[in-house]
Amino acid sequence: MNLTSIHRITGIIIAVFAFAHLFNHAMAWFGIETHREIMESLRVVYRQPFVEVLLIVCFGFQVYSGIRQVIYLRKQPSLTLNERLQLYSGVVFAYFIVQHIPAVLFQRTYFTFDTNFYFAARVVLEAPFKFYFVPYYFLGIMAFGLHVAATHRKKVASIIDKKQADLQALFIIFTTLMIALFILYVFMGGHFPIVIPREYNVY
Repeated sequence: MNLTSIHRITGIIIAVFAFAHLFNHAMAWFGIETHREIMESLRVVYRQPFVEVLLIVCFGFQVYSGIRQVIYLRKQPSLTLNERLQLYSGVVFAYFIVQHIPAVLFQRTYFTFDTNFYFAARVVLEAPFKFYFVPYYFLGIMAFGLHVAATHRKKVASIIDKKQADLQALFIIFTTLMIALFILYVFMGGHFPIVIPREYNVY
């Protein structure tokens, strides 16, 4: 099995986790308690030691193999728009992964508190954190969606009509944009007031 095949397989595993994670965040619309209940149900699966290690390995491999693919593509004489979209969205998503996962693990182990709704909400609610983390989370979600859209288009373009492939990719991008805006709206207190517990004011 070559590097590209493993990159694809680990990407599918990450996509399944990411969709569940984004669904969990979107369900905060119905309240913090609803978000917590869904999160705890999902954690029964992804907090299993084997699954958690598998996810970390998959994320790490995605970053490594993604860098290898970027180096390869940068050497090509010309790239299509879709290839450029796939390349640069992958770079942004890799940056998001490299910062986000260590931060979550560090908060859990060093500060020993739950990385729940308040963990994410605090940094998009309060200054000066929000000036970095609002665009950071937005670009992280969008990079994931753009990468999925570009990869999907590349796969289906040889099977279906090019116009249909373009429309499907645009649908994925538009849906991702709506999800990103929706989640940020909720976590920034747009739907209901949010009071951050004192124990989360650690930095």
